[in-house]
Formats: sequence, structure tokens, C-alpha cells
Amino acid sequence: MPSREPEQIGYIMRFVMNPDMVYQYPIWAVGFLLVGAAVFGAVLLELCARRLLPIELRQRQNDVAAAIFSIIGVTYAVLLAFVAMLAWGDFNRAKAASYAEAAVIGDVYNLSAGFADPEKSSIRNEIFGYARGVVTVEWPAQAEGRMVDQDSIYLNGLNKMALALHPSGQADGDLRSLLLQAIERLWDARQERLLATQSTIPGIVWFVLIVGGALTVAFGSFLGAPSLRMQLAMSAVLAASGVLVLILIIALSNPFRGDFRVSTAPFEHVLSRMEATAGQQ
Repeated sequence: MPSREPEQIGYIMRFVMNPDMVYQYPIWAVGFLLVGAAVFGAVLLELCARRLLPIELRQRQNDVAAAIFSIIGVTYAVLLAFVAMLAWGDFNRAKAASYAEAAVIGDVYNLSAGFADPEKSSIRNEIFGYARGVVTVEWPAQAEGRMVDQDSIYLNGLNKMALALHPSGQADGDLRSLLLQAIERLWDARQERLLATQSTIPGIVWFVLIVGGALTVAFGSFLGAPSLRMQLAMSAVLAASGVLVLILIIALSNPFRGDFRVSTAPFEHVLSRMEATAGQQ
């Protein structure tokens, strides 16, 4: 009968290097579970070290072990800080891209006021459809981790309308040029948002973070404190502090997923403003 060990190891590796499933649950529940597991593991590891390595032996090596532990701890802390800053930067860029896209939607709608019907109504119908599609179709898909089509029938329709316009004078020509530029900016803003959706932390980085944290906590067990309670408390705090930063990275690493994802507020605001303006006319 073939061994299932390689298959089990492969499953564990995919789980560790693919943390997408955590976004299916509230971040507080994920955090509580991870902190609890880390504290339990640190305490269990320390109790095992106490049984296998006499306290007198570890205390004699405290000076050397403490020096090495400080290097390992600083290295891991720098790695955590670096990844956390990358995640925070990606989150802010995704948020900025969403606000920019919503702002350009408003620009296209405002420019449509300079045209006469039926061009005016056609442009507004397309931009309304695009904004509603982003809020009701694309955002839920991004929240579930599904890919969004880079193309858009609404933006394609706007492009065709703008190119088909025949200006009758200099003013109309300038207005058409402004509309084409706004549509181009909207395409760019859309691509920036979709790129932010795909810009996640690679699986190998998650693997290094988790294994590095485990090794850091494990090495702390080589230190020998006279009091068992104090040693257990220090190990638990060390594990919990590292996991808290890890939870922060998880919350920010996918800007459009989880409880702290980028909201649709800018799109909903521009939609309500366009609807209010259309109702007054």
C-alpha cells in the first residue's frame, strides 16, 4: 500500500503557502485562533524543552544562547516589518486606485453635460452601467478572490461613441478631446485597480514568515529561566506578538478581501451624485 505521507506533506505546504481560506472567516476569529495556537505551541514546546534539556544545562549556556537569540529575533522582526510595510503600501495603492477610478467616472459624467441628446443620454447610460457593474458585480467577485475581466463592454461602448462624434466647431472638438482623455484615464484607473487585486504576497513569503516565527519561538526554549511560570509567560508573549503582526499582514495583503477590504464608498458616492443630478434634469 503506497504511503500517504508525501500527499499529506503536500497538502500542509499548500495550506501554509496559500492562506486565502482565512478570508472566509471574520478577522477576529482568525486572530483568536492563530494567537491561541501560537501560545499553545510555545508553551508545549517549552514544557518539552524542560523535560529534555535540564534547566542547569540551559542556564550555563544562557550568555551564548541570548546573544544568538537576539540576532535571530532582530532578523525576524526586520522581516516582519518589511512584509508589513509592503502589505500596507499595496493596500494604500489599491485604495488610491479605487478613488481615482471613481473620480474619473464623475469626470466622464460631467463632460456628458456638454453634449446634446441622444449623445448625452447614451454617454450617461454607459457610465451609469459601468459604475453599477463595478459595485454590484466586480466588487463581490474581488471579495471572493475571483478574477475580473480586464475588458469592459461599457468602456468599449464609450470609446465607440466618442470616436463616432463629429464636432461641428472648435468648442465641440475640444469637448470630444476631453471626453476621449477622460475615457483613457478611466481605462488606466481600471487596470490599476485590477492590478492591485492580483498583487498579493507570494506563497513563499508566507512560508518563510511562518517557519521563521516558529524557529524564533523554538530557539527561545534554549534559554533557561529559574522560574517555569516566567519562562512560559515569556514564550507565550513572544509567540503572540509575532502572530499579531502576522494577522495585520493577513488583513492587508489582499486589499479587496476580508473584513478590512477597500470599500465601494467612492463609487457609491459618485453613483448617488449622478442619480441626484439626473433627477434634477
